[in-house]
Amino acid sequence: MSPASIEAVADQEVGGEEGAPVLPEYSQEAGAIAGTGPYTYGEWDHDAQEVTLERHDDYWGEPASIKTVIIKTISEESARRQALEAGDVHGYDLVAPADVEPLKEAGFQVPRRDVFNVLYMAYNQEASEELEEPEVRRALAHAVDRQRIVDTILPEGAQVATQFVPETVEGWSPDVATYDYDPDRARELLEEAGQEDLTIDFCYPTEVTRPYMPAPKDIFDIIQSDLKDAGITVEADSKPWDEYIPHTDSGNCSLYLLGWTGDYNEAYNFLGTWFGGYDSAWGFRDDEVFDAMETVAAEPDPEARVGLYKDANEIIMDYLPGLPISHSPPSIVFSPDVEPPNASPLTQERFQEASFR
Repeated sequence: MSPASIEAVADQEVGGEEGAPVLPEYSQEAGAIAGTGPYTYGEWDHDAQEVTLERHDDYWGEPASIKTVIIKTISEESARRQALEAGDVHGYDLVAPADVEPLKEAGFQVPRRDVFNVLYMAYNQEASEELEEPEVRRALAHAVDRQRIVDTILPEGAQVATQFVPETVEGWSPDVATYDYDPDRARELLEEAGQEDLTIDFCYPTEVTRPYMPAPKDIFDIIQSDLKDAGITVEADSKPWDEYIPHTDSGNCSLYLLGWTGDYNEAYNFLGTWFGGYDSAWGFRDDEVFDAMETVAAEPDPEARVGLYKDANEIIMDYLPGLPISHSPPSIVFSPDVEPPNASPLTQERFQEASFR
């Protein structure tokens, strides 16, 4: 982005209230921020939820092949697929796992991204004092059948997570504490903690699909059923995505579903995002966790950092601030007449790489 543009809007901040933000004017206008890239903003139709991009013919790099790109929001998975099959769109992101093979059989192209994300169930100890008990946190972990989520909801190639970083990231540790599905053990731990009749609120998002979370309600339903089998009563709390993130960030949910797609290939991008210090979204203060992250952040040697990340992963999974659920490879899809861009594990496909056949 242009430094001059950033300076020009520096005094414009988000206003409004929680759940009803008022966004700065520049963030709602096409082209308000100057940058340099293969496309320029053409039009932003807020009612239609469409942004039109036009090829930047004076771009300094390789010019784009496609003159106009229209990016449109379609919230429902089934509606995205119907739009593709009807020829209304040439491609879409976040293909429902069950649609991958049928789309391939119908002649569509379905590139799959590499695994570079994590889905987790967070515990917020300030929202629920019961979660301050390690036995309760471990009980919740043993109560959830994560393999069933992987097998029935997530795409082929997904795997149960043992920690908050995927195995593709250096610093992943084979020696972390693991919490296998064991509802009997979950009940035993709840009894040890004096929480046999635990009731807890559990938040999940609506009107959204994320690379790590293709069907939030379906995932929630499985976990809710598992917790019920372990004797835990769940009070469900759902919110649209634009309200959900401020709600969870403010510490209003005892349990909630969320995840992360990596920005760069180092474990700090995952671990440091949540556990580098106190965060109201997690609501815990544990010096051993924070000290481990401070140590690794101060280490300049990349090879030494790998070992420190492994140590940090082991400390974090002993403490168990939440339950890592899965890592999964999301898919995108394009019509047969499109030469698609390279699939990016960061979900940052470059549209200038695409062309029509």
